[in-house]
Amino acid sequence: MRRLWRPPLRGSIHVCGCGHSGTSILTRLVGEHSRIHPIAGETGVAKKERYGRYRLALEQFWQATEAAGADLWVEKTPKHVRHLGFILDAAPSSRILLICRHPLDTVASLKRRYGRLGKGLRRWKQDNSRVLRWQNHPQTLLVRYEDLVRSPQACLEEVMAFVGLEFEPRQLSYHQQPVRWYGQAEAEPAELSHGNHRNRQINQPLFDNRGSYRQHLNTTEISRVRQSCSRLAGALGYSL
Repeated sequence: MRRLWRPPLRGSIHVCGCGHSGTSILTRLVGEHSRIHPIAGETGVAKKERYGRYRLALEQFWQATEAAGADLWVEKTPKHVRHLGFILDAAPSSRILLICRHPLDTVASLKRRYGRLGKGLRRWKQDNSRVLRWQNHPQTLLVRYEDLVRSPQACLEEVMAFVGLEFEPRQLSYHQQPVRWYGQAEAEPAELSHGNHRNRQINQPLFDNRGSYRQHLNTTEISRVRQSCSRLAGALGYSL
């Protein structure tokens, strides 16, 4: 059955990638720009891949953006990395910021959240295989967490050029204007705790958390991550 023609939607900026890779802090930095309106929390607007639902959500995003006197909006949902085909088909002008992080640090962080290694390991591989698939698309830009924390201004200058704006120094002073993006509507205690943790992260000065896996993974777990992720990590520019 042939699909009915659907008018292309007016897109803006989506941030996605494997969870615990820096999606929150990247969104916070981008959203601090004077011409960008940040959409709080994780919307999941594309996860069901329903054009009508997505259209209504984008209309609301643009209304909020115009009310804030901004020109663009930025939205973060890590698992949208699994729905980029839908997003770029529905809104071809969208700019996608893909972020990746060293597998050892990411999986260690996911293990702390889930309580077990395997789930985090699977998620890193599933989501980053999609990052790899989309990284060379003209509407996407790959950002490495390590570059962001090591050289934040240089990294942000590249990001802002990609979305058609110039870097503003105020973006690196984001923590001077506290916000609360997560936790308000989450009923489960575990998710509320996770939301509070995210709120703390996006209100702290940018800090270098590379190598934190050493505090949370034992030697057996480190070996397991290296063995399982080495090929994909290498394709993304990481050495294990």
